[in-house]
Amino acid sequence: MTYSDSAELHINLAALQDNYARLAREASGAQCAAVVKADGYGLGLEKVSTALHERGCTVFFVAQTGEAMALRTLLPDAVIYVLNGLPDGAAADFAAHHLRPCLISLEQVAQWQAHCQRTSSHPACLFVDTGFNRLGLSEMDVADLAGSPALFDGWELSLIASHLACADTPEHPMNAAQLERFRYALAQLPDAPASLANSGGLMLGEAYHFDMVRPGIMLYGGAATARAEDALAPVVTLRAPILQTRALSAGDAVGYGASFTASHEMHIGILSLGYGDGLGRHFGNLSPAKARFMLNGHVVPLIGRISMDSLAIDLTACSIAPKVGDLVEIFGPNNQLDDVATQGNTIAYELLTSLGTRYNRSYS
Repeated sequence: MTYSDSAELHINLAALQDNYARLAREASGAQCAAVVKADGYGLGLEKVSTALHERGCTVFFVAQTGEAMALRTLLPDAVIYVLNGLPDGAAADFAAHHLRPCLISLEQVAQWQAHCQRTSSHPACLFVDTGFNRLGLSEMDVADLAGSPALFDGWELSLIASHLACADTPEHPMNAAQLERFRYALAQLPDAPASLANSGGLMLGEAYHFDMVRPGIMLYGGAATARAEDALAPVVTLRAPILQTRALSAGDAVGYGASFTASHEMHIGILSLGYGDGLGRHFGNLSPAKARFMLNGHVVPLIGRISMDSLAIDLTACSIAPKVGDLVEIFGPNNQLDDVATQGNTIAYELLTSLGTRYNRSYS
């Protein structure tokens, strides 16, 4: 049952599928996988992964084992890679559920090999660090593997992968440096399909594509670079209803801490949306750029601090007086996700994955 006092979150699965198809075309013949970690970037793992699979995606990346197990029940035949590596003692469960760990240490390589040699060969990915210094095999680890070919006995090396640190800034010299380091690692390791490009890396050009690309945020309508031509179709629309309208006089304060004071007569609206729904307090007066939402073609700025369940917007400039129940677009086709994230001193990734569970969710 849904009620009008809750914000509405709509996910356009057709747009998601179209974005996947466009990125697959951009991949220059490389296979296009999909990153669906963090509950499909906050949009619902079941709906997102099923829609992508229907569009032709057969390879998926998640971060954690629990995500992989959940995805396996949804897509029995999909190839599923787990980016966080192989947890200690998990090799048997990974093999039983046909999950492919991204091995990030020599210890994990040894564990995977030992299990496969006791049972049967199973595929896995080697994840190589090329300068990000997050997860992955170091340059010394790669050299050790290259000098010990017996470490590859008994299991299938299905992919060699790495991750770009600065792909959202195409001109950053780190991109070329990581590309060179990745090529160097590939030259030392056994021949296997390779993957370097995330969303931003995919847009850097064919040199970064190798055999597989792994888009994430661009699938969901977020920008992976600052270039307008790289933007894809919006997938998510968040709208919140007006619970009450109020008339202010000059000197009236709004919200906790009385951090906003009206300098003139104003008309404001109180929306059913707050930090309890994932729109953090930094979107309020703490924001470096005042957050702006949309109502019937009018920009309606956020004023004052965000509460747990509500926030205030300035309706003064609206040509037609808004009323209780009117829906204000927080982000969507008329108010770009990345623009709103920037106004809140955050990024689209965080904004999407912070979405709470109180919304009236719908899919199309």
